[in-house]
Amino acid sequence: MKTLLVGYRAQDLFEKGRRGKLQPSPIVDGDVTCHALDIYHRHAIEKALHVKAICSAHLPGGPWDVIRFKTGPKLMSGELALDMLQEISRLTGGDLKSPRFHLDFDGKERDRNALLEKVLDDPTRIRDFSATWCASVPGAEPIELTSYPGCFCHRRADDGGLALAEVVSRELNAWEARPAPLKFLDMGCGCGLVGFLVASAVKGVELVMVDSHSRAIEAANVNAKKLGIPVEAILADNGTPARMDGTFDVFAGNPPYYSDYRIAEVFLETALRALKPGGLCYTVVKNDAGLKPVQERYFPSVEVIRRRGYCVLKSIKPV
Repeated sequence: MKTLLVGYRAQDLFEKGRRGKLQPSPIVDGDVTCHALDIYHRHAIEKALHVKAICSAHLPGGPWDVIRFKTGPKLMSGELALDMLQEISRLTGGDLKSPRFHLDFDGKERDRNALLEKVLDDPTRIRDFSATWCASVPGAEPIELTSYPGCFCHRRADDGGLALAEVVSRELNAWEARPAPLKFLDMGCGCGLVGFLVASAVKGVELVMVDSHSRAIEAANVNAKKLGIPVEAILADNGTPARMDGTFDVFAGNPPYYSDYRIAEVFLETALRALKPGGLCYTVVKNDAGLKPVQERYFPSVEVIRRRGYCVLKSIKPV
């Protein structure tokens, strides 16, 4: 029996056995494939269990004998949950009441039922959850960007990202001796807001984008094609590949700040590896008190540039 698990993270695949000892859950018995939208979660599942795990922006076609979907208000946005449920409905032929489908809902029963009813009431309806919106930096024409549920700041431009793009664009345009072409790394790119804004405002930028979320990479590629801006978009949770070490002139990152800045450290480790000597590293944060000491562990000095109520932290890789 072929089973597809959707929305489960590594910790969800274990249960307490005798004497409270964790053991693999029965749901991973047999021919099981775990689907993850974020490659970090795929790697965590593969590390924890000997099961097949894939990371992709959309669900694999199967055929599947059983599909189990774990969701809830604290696990993913309602829009993403509905989008994934709609994909599952297509895979099951619209039959979400059969034993082939199991909804593992972490939340109130009425919310579970409301989510199901949105698809069951009209199983042939195909909703489009993408969003298109405009953003710009001073001195450049607005650009149109598309994002998808699961992307960071879906449906809107992030203020921190805008602050980062505005500062970087201004500084690069004022850099009289800037390299041409200028190789630019946008890490944690989301739909590509920062990189595409900089490329729209600064001549000669060559873009590489990295994100751990498959839908962010999908959006970045869609936007690159729409804008006519070439980009190499990389799905990774550990930065750029070794072949790119020491090849970038500029690094820009808008890292998440939970987990005691451990993810921000991955960004800064990548910046230090990826930049050429003399290359510029820019990060952004609401309050620099937490991130600035972390960045100082990787670079000898950190300049704080304030914009839009955010702090853009600038460092130079030593020559």
